[in-house]
Amino acid sequence: MTDVPALLIGIAFLADAKPHHRRRFLKQAISQLPEETRSKLYSLHRSSAGHEVDAMLGPNSHTVTVAGEDVHVGLFAEVARINHSCRPNVYFRFSERRLTMEVVAYHAIEPGEEIVMSCKPPAEVRRKYLKDHWGFDCACSLCRGPQTAVDESESWRRKIKSLKGTIASAKAEGFYRDAIAMTKEWLMFAEWDRQPPFMPEYYSELAELYFLMGDTVNATRYARMSLDGWARFGSVDDEQVEKARLFLHRLEQ
Repeated sequence: MTDVPALLIGIAFLADAKPHHRRRFLKQAISQLPEETRSKLYSLHRSSAGHEVDAMLGPNSHTVTVAGEDVHVGLFAEVARINHSCRPNVYFRFSERRLTMEVVAYHAIEPGEEIVMSCKPPAEVRRKYLKDHWGFDCACSLCRGPQTAVDESESWRRKIKSLKGTIASAKAEGFYRDAIAMTKEWLMFAEWDRQPPFMPEYYSELAELYFLMGDTVNATRYARMSLDGWARFGSVDDEQVEKARLFLHRLEQ
């Protein structure tokens, strides 16, 4: 699933403009959208406090980066309709090149299964955020379960987050073998928590690490898997496919 922003607002404008100017400008911008898009935006869940435009943007917008450093707030009419769960089955990836938000599945989604996403903070922070900004108490399968299950999930997520930082440090310092082992461990942890990485990106990371270590056989193997994954995924951002193809070509020369 892909979605383009109905509104793409510079963060500097939101920070610097006076509230009444900002609201008037955004309301005018919304009024100029196609009727179908306007209807979708006005049907979105809104927080109970504040001006209607602020209430619409608050719980439904996403921070995205354009041109490398230019931060914007994007309002995606379809993506914003995806409900929250602390055990999500999708995550979002924004393509700067195409100005498109892609919804990527963590695993195969069964017919009739709801598509759900999650915000990232720890459970207690996440619950407070959902209550304060979206006005509801989370009742997903994880939150309805015993507290021990929540605690265990949070423990795995902390390990995953810590491991990612350690992998980056090992890679930067040239400890490629350690980085490879930890990357595979990261996949194991993430799969246990039912939030595995997008596999073409995972294969690409391993291909690069094996290449840096001088193991061209495994580098080529994972580079092929990465290219195949990107091609199968059919991403709107074909730059990733081209990067994977060029890297594999470099290895096979």
